Amino acid sequence: MVERRRIERWIGAVLVPEVRVAGTLASAAPVVPSPEYLRRFPPAGVVVFGRTPAGAGEPGELLASVRASCAEAGADVPFACCDLEQGAGLHFAGGTRLPPALALASAARQDERGESAGLEWIRAAGALTASEARELGVELVLGPVADVNTRRDNPIIAVRSFGDEPRAAGARARAFLEGLHAGGSGGCAKHFPGHGDTAQDSHLELPRVDHSRERLREIELAPFRDLIGAGVDAVMVAHLDVPALTEEAGLPATLSPRAVDGLLRTELDFRGTVLTDAMNMGALAREAERYVRALQAGCDGLLCPHDPLAAAGELFGAVERGRLEPSTLERAATSMRALRERLLARRPPKETGQETGRGPLARSGRTCSERSALARELAARSLVLPDDGWPWQAGEDFELAEPPFEFDSPEWVRTLEREKSAERPGAKPRNVALFVACQVAAWKGRYGLDGGELRALERRLALLRAEDRRVGLVWFASPDVLPEALLSRAGAPALVAFAPTPPMIAAACAFLRGELTRTRNERGG
Repeated sequence: MVERRRIERWIGAVLVPEVRVAGTLASAAPVVPSPEYLRRFPPAGVVVFGRTPAGAGEPGELLASVRASCAEAGADVPFACCDLEQGAGLHFAGGTRLPPALALASAARQDERGESAGLEWIRAAGALTASEARELGVELVLGPVADVNTRRDNPIIAVRSFGDEPRAAGARARAFLEGLHAGGSGGCAKHFPGHGDTAQDSHLELPRVDHSRERLREIELAPFRDLIGAGVDAVMVAHLDVPALTEEAGLPATLSPRAVDGLLRTELDFRGTVLTDAMNMGALAREAERYVRALQAGCDGLLCPHDPLAAAGELFGAVERGRLEPSTLERAATSMRALRERLLARRPPKETGQETGRGPLARSGRTCSERSALARELAARSLVLPDDGWPWQAGEDFELAEPPFEFDSPEWVRTLEREKSAERPGAKPRNVALFVACQVAAWKGRYGLDGGELRALERRLALLRAEDRRVGLVWFASPDVLPEALLSRAGAPALVAFAPTPPMIAAACAFLRGELTRTRNERGG
C-alpha cells in the first residue's frame, strides 16, 4: 500500500478547488478551501471566480491568502486558472473588459485588409488578456472556446463561440491562443468534444449531442485539432452525452475512457493536461463516484469540486477499497504538477523586456490607456450595421429607450445610466434607439427572446410608429437570435452589438453619437 501522505498529496494535485468572491451567481458568501483542506491536500491549481451580476469583483486578496496558506503549510504555491473569455475585466475589477468571442470574430472579419490580416485583432485580445492575467496572479486562461456554434439558440455558448463554421472558428480560436502565449499565459481549449450544437445547459442537465462520428470529426472536433496543433496547454472536457463517441447513451464524456483516453489522447494525440468542466454542475448530479470515474476516463484535473473535503474523501476511500488504482491517481497528479511548473516558468513580456509584437498586438501589453483604447477599438470594429443603413445620420440627437421588458442585470442598468447621463437636454428627438438585450448565463436554460418578450417588443415598436418616431434597434445579442421578421414588419433596422456588456454598450453609444467611422454590415459567422 502506498503511504497515506503520498496519496493525500496526489489527491490535492488533481482536485482544483474554487476561490470565489462573495455575491456570485453560485454563492452569496466568499468561497475558499479550508486551512485543513490545504494542509492535507495541497492543490496544484485553483480556479478563480470574481464575476458578479453587478460586474467584476476583487478576487486577488482571496487568491493571495490561499497561496500564503499553502506556503505556510510547506506546500508549493498553486497555479491559478480563470475563465477570462472577455478579458481580465470579466472577473477582476482592475482588468480590461473585452468583447465576447463572436464580436472579436466580427472585428476580424470586417478588417479592411481581409480576415487573415484581421486575426491580428484577436491575437491582440488574447495577448491583452494574458498580460493582465499574469499581473493579477492568473497563469492559465480557461479559453479559447473551441465550440462551433451551429445551434442558433444554444443556451450556454452563443456569443462565447468564435463562429458557426469550423475552419473559421478554429483559425480565430488559434489566433486567440497565440495571443495568450505571446502575453505570457497558458490556454485551455474548451468544451471538448464540442458544446456548440446543444439545446440544454450543462449547468442544469446533461446535454445530448446526436451526431455521427464522421460529422463530429468534420465540425465539432476541427477547432480542437487546430488548437492541439498550436500547442494548447490544456483541454477542458465537457459534461456532454455524445453516444457516437462514448458508445453508451447517457454517459457524460467526462467519465468516458473512449472519449478522453481513446479520442482526445490517442486519436487526436493530445499530450497536455486534461481538465474537466466544473464537477459541481447539474449534468453530473446523478453520477455516482464522479471523481473516481473522471480520473479513470483519463482526466487529470477535476475543477470545482462541490465540496473539496468530500471529494478528497471519495478518492481516498476508492484507493483504500481498491476501486481506484494508485497509479491512475499518480499519473493525473504528475500531469497537474507538470502543468503547474510549465505555467509558472512562462514569464510575461514585462519581465523579459520583450515586445509582444507589432500593430494591434504591440498595444496589448503597454500602458493602461493603450489597453483601454485597444478594447474600445475592438468593440467598435465589431459592430454590424443593418444592410440598408441606419435610419438617421449618426450624430443626430436621439432618445435612448430601454428594453420593453425587464432585463435583470445590475451591470447593464449601471452602464445605461452612465450613457444616459451624456444625453443632451432639450425637446424629445424624433429618433429613438431602442436597446434590446439577451444574455448567455449559467442556470438560465435558454437564449433569445421568449414569446412574452417578443410581444412586448412588437407592442413598443407599434407604439413608436404610431407616434411617427424614427426607430433603430440596437441588438445586444447574437445575430443568430435576432427577430428579423418582426423588425422587417416594423420597419426597424438593427445594429448588432453582440452582448449587453459595458464595452459593447459604450461602442454602440459612440456610434449613435457619431464618434465612430469604422462600422460595416457583414454578419457571417
